[in-house]
Amino acid sequence: MKPTWMNPARWLCAAGALLVGHAAALEPDALFAKLTGSVWAVRTFDAQERPLRAGSAVVIAPGRLVTTCHVLAKASNFVVKRDNVTYGATLEYPDPGRDLCQIKVANFTATPVALAPAGGARVGQRVYAIGNPRGLENTLSEGLLSGLRGGDGEARLLQTTAVIASGSAGGGLFDSDGRLLGITTFAARDGGNLNFAMPAEFLAELPARAQAQLAARANEPEGAARRRVGVALAEPLRAGDALEYVRTDRLTGNRTPVIYRVDRVQGDEVSFNAGSRIEKTNGQVVSITSPAGGMFDSASPPGGWAPKDEVQPGMRWHLDYVTTTDDRLRHELNASVGAEHATRVDGVDVNVMRISYDGWIYASYGTGASPVGTPLNVAVLYSPELKRIVKFEATYRRAYASVTNETLELVRIQR
Repeated sequence: MKPTWMNPARWLCAAGALLVGHAAALEPDALFAKLTGSVWAVRTFDAQERPLRAGSAVVIAPGRLVTTCHVLAKASNFVVKRDNVTYGATLEYPDPGRDLCQIKVANFTATPVALAPAGGARVGQRVYAIGNPRGLENTLSEGLLSGLRGGDGEARLLQTTAVIASGSAGGGLFDSDGRLLGITTFAARDGGNLNFAMPAEFLAELPARAQAQLAARANEPEGAARRRVGVALAEPLRAGDALEYVRTDRLTGNRTPVIYRVDRVQGDEVSFNAGSRIEKTNGQVVSITSPAGGMFDSASPPGGWAPKDEVQPGMRWHLDYVTTTDDRLRHELNASVGAEHATRVDGVDVNVMRISYDGWIYASYGTGASPVGTPLNVAVLYSPELKRIVKFEATYRRAYASVTNETLELVRIQR
């Protein structure tokens, strides 16, 4: 018979049951000293051992850690490290729907953290985030639990003012007693001290959810997996879902992930990244206050790059607008829609139409605009089924002969 500690789900439940009583609050230095050995850095690599991403992970049981699945995305292998100590790790329980992945490490003796009681998170309580922002290992930030976001009767996201930066994803959000409240996931790109974590009570369900997903896939008839993924792509977005794009500078080859995470769905509007992007449920853009996706956002027409209710091959229209972000430049563009064809998104064939935009950008001066324009050429692939742009390409020659040549491509929808 396996010892209890070999079963992560039983271990987590037992830990929660033992910690219902309230412990004395710790000073920040004592809390950090207690927890620092239980939060590790994650480094991922491709098949050629080239670095991909960096994140964080929290020890939740002997030899087991939890991180966010998007940190591990597309990795051929990965390690956990702290200071000059590195361990190879393997994926044990993936739950991409909640962006939580449990990993295991052999001969690993780091101390597991304690869990806060389920449902005990309170808006206004003092919290502490520990992670590895921008490669700075074991960084502590302090703040408040500023909101409980979600839907369907459960808190799907914890909102906090404790700072979370690139590399922090997968770290821990702790209460003042040093108990794990959540796994940090992302921060709003336009600042505003808006940061988010997945509730720690989800960890007890992680093994069962992962095994159920694997069992369901194993029993599917041939071809069903492809159909299932296609349906999942087209499902309505919910709080906690995320659109993962990759932005590529075609002049330098630099690739940067761009995440639009849903924080609220209210009526017919979907809010991304703490309100920095708001869309209608039909994909039309309502507002953009932070251009996370480069020119995809900063040069966006009113309503977005597919502003018509029903886009059809052969359609044409003219646009003359001033952007609401950055320099408020005037754009004058002619749009035309090409024939429908298929492309692939996350391994699934998706029907798209190419919409071409050709025209000019004019710099605004005072109440008027510069009479001298610079050419802009944009091509987007629009999916009527997904009701969104799956690929964006732009070429723009700025003043003084500098050139912008970039793409933004949807690689997956995290659910």
